[in-house]
Amino acid sequence: MKKVAIFQRNLNIGGIERSLINLLNCIDYSKYEIDLYLFHRENVFIKDVNEHVNVYYLDRLPQFTKVISFNIVKAFYKCKVNKEYDIAIDYNSYSVDCALNAIMCPAKKRIIWVHNDIDIKLKEEFKYRILYRAFKAKYNYFDTFVCVSQGAKEAFEKVTHINKEYKVIPNVIDTKKIKELKDVETKFKVNDDVVNICSTGRLVHQKGFDLLIREFAKVIKEDAGYHLYIIGDGRERQNLKHLIEELNMEEYITLTGKFNNPFNVMNKCDAFTLMSRYEGQGMAILEAKALGLDIVIPKHLEKYIDDIEGYDSVKEGILHLCKHEKRDFDDLKKYNDHIIEMINEL
Repeated sequence: MKKVAIFQRNLNIGGIERSLINLLNCIDYSKYEIDLYLFHRENVFIKDVNEHVNVYYLDRLPQFTKVISFNIVKAFYKCKVNKEYDIAIDYNSYSVDCALNAIMCPAKKRIIWVHNDIDIKLKEEFKYRILYRAFKAKYNYFDTFVCVSQGAKEAFEKVTHINKEYKVIPNVIDTKKIKELKDVETKFKVNDDVVNICSTGRLVHQKGFDLLIREFAKVIKEDAGYHLYIIGDGRERQNLKHLIEELNMEEYITLTGKFNNPFNVMNKCDAFTLMSRYEGQGMAILEAKALGLDIVIPKHLEKYIDDIEGYDSVKEGILHLCKHEKRDFDDLKKYNDHIIEMINEL
């Protein structure tokens, strides 16, 4: 039986956290002994961790270590994990805590997941540029890089120039859970007289909801028979609210806030759209595909997700949408089975 250590910052709401839960629920525990190490004790998704996973908690480093050179922090860090593993994984890829423990615990092989397009992230986010300068040395200590999309892989190689083993392994989508939750009734209602479109994600710069709101305003100028529901919360919420008011779109765009079960809300809509500036993979797109929603994304997101065709104009894509009385659920079985094969090979 292979012994695997996985290091993850926390299991609060987010795409990385959700993808890890999905992965842990698909592992054959007759072949693997999984130890999951976390650095936060309050975790929204902890209840969803597979019962066969052993969960341990480690102390966090002080915040200031994020901006100190990784090699300096490593020189003074005392790893508390003494158990020997076949594989140690930094699943988070952003956390100094996760990287140090994955590198310093006794293990035969060390793997780090790459969840984002770090090339565009470096250009778009000043804070990330500061953090990257401090932690980039950590990549030299890993044997294998697992990128969640071809776009993420290309960006990582371009920035780091590291010549090691690379694997492209997209995120598992827990379609069984989606199917269970999609029909769990909530008080949320949509306007059945129009074409309802949803978009989900953290309300942050990367996700491009400001771009989507402006594009949707152009749609409404041509045809008022659409409504957009933006599902999620984040630091950009107030800015987005003001933008909606500025464009007089209050009647046509709803910021729903965060839902514990977004799939019921999505399932009441006819289509899904996303206009992220960049992605790692874009799990929400595949979740929408599972629900049978029509999908409208811009061309530049195609490299992060297979078999979804983007549009030159999101506005034109939306204007061609129509209402659906009945949709077929897609369990993405072929997609998920292939990922599990790749995980086992890894």
